[in-house]
Amino acid sequence: MAPPTQALRLSLPSMVYCAGSNVEGEVLLDFRQLRQEDIQQVQVKLRGSVHTMIKRDKTTLRETIPLVYVSLDLWTQGSAYPLPGTDTLRLPFRFRLPVNLPPSFHYSGWQKSAYVLYELTIVGVRPGTFQFNRKLRMPLAVVPKDTIGKNLRNGFASLGWRKGERTEKIRRGLWGDYSTAHVELLFPDMPVLPLFVDIPFIINVTTTTAPLTRAKADAHPEDRPIFPSPPTISEIDFRLVRFMKIRAERFSTECIDDLLGARRVPSRMVVDNDLPPRVWVVVEGGGEKGSEAEKGTWVQRARFQTIVRLSVPPTFVSPTIECLYTLDLKVPFPGIGNDVRIDVPVTIVSGIDAPLSRSPPQVLQGAACSAPPTGHMLDLPPAYWDVNGRDWDDSGEKD
Repeated sequence: MAPPTQALRLSLPSMVYCAGSNVEGEVLLDFRQLRQEDIQQVQVKLRGSVHTMIKRDKTTLRETIPLVYVSLDLWTQGSAYPLPGTDTLRLPFRFRLPVNLPPSFHYSGWQKSAYVLYELTIVGVRPGTFQFNRKLRMPLAVVPKDTIGKNLRNGFASLGWRKGERTEKIRRGLWGDYSTAHVELLFPDMPVLPLFVDIPFIINVTTTTAPLTRAKADAHPEDRPIFPSPPTISEIDFRLVRFMKIRAERFSTECIDDLLGARRVPSRMVVDNDLPPRVWVVVEGGGEKGSEAEKGTWVQRARFQTIVRLSVPPTFVSPTIECLYTLDLKVPFPGIGNDVRIDVPVTIVSGIDAPLSRSPPQVLQGAACSAPPTGHMLDLPPAYWDVNGRDWDDSGEKD
């Protein structure tokens, strides 16, 4: 590991970058420290690669696919000096990201891992066999360029609703007449779901009891629920599930990751509830209307509405990693096997075609960045930002 340095600083806008865009910043050289540390050349490197690992029994296989590796010589000794009255020389740089890049990604599980890593590295070259180079490293958040999703960001409010629905016959025990539970999941009717925008979701639950007489209905205590009552939002499980296929050389595996759920603590969702009173509906041919022998059903409804802002790495497929998403809704009811479940596959896209600002510019000083930037928007774990634990292949480079 390169020792810390006071000679190099990196000024970089806090952005979510998209493939095909520019990465621009400045390296600030402190000439007093530069001389003390005997730095004679400064380089900046942009690197990106895909890393996978799978372990089975005593065999561990790893595979690395390079995505981008470009370097730029910013300064050599004697080529430029600070302006009079200052010790700092500012060196601007610009890199162009390749167009077809997968998003920044980081998954680590039992005996398997999959990463898509991007970073800038500033190198202060120090000649001599026993002198370490100075390095300053900054991870980057990158997503694919997405024109379709960008056009949808401001227009999906005018779209209709896409619906996933399911109806099930349920009963409390092993015998007796069946009741009915109908569940709907609604969200904007668009082919993809973009990041960083509020997307409304609605869950409608409608239950209908088995037919019963009016006398039996009136005899039911008012303070007791009538089966099947719609559950509360705390009982409903609404999740975004990520399905991953990982390959490392000849090994491959599949895994599932729960990313967003109403029952997670703390939940990211704020939910509006609409619980109208139950309604008595007379069944056809149900006897004399208004009499105790009249037959009907209780219809009960619940409506839950929430706003979700996605910030996960978008859907992508690479030679060694496949990342897909599904909305999973489970509405439970009392009894065995009475849960009503809806699975809706969705494609998540970046929704941007240019870098998106996260916060004011960062100025990095030292050997490495080991913590997520404040206000970062892409949902990446702290391990993504820990450059000390990253899987770069530094063979052939002097530390």
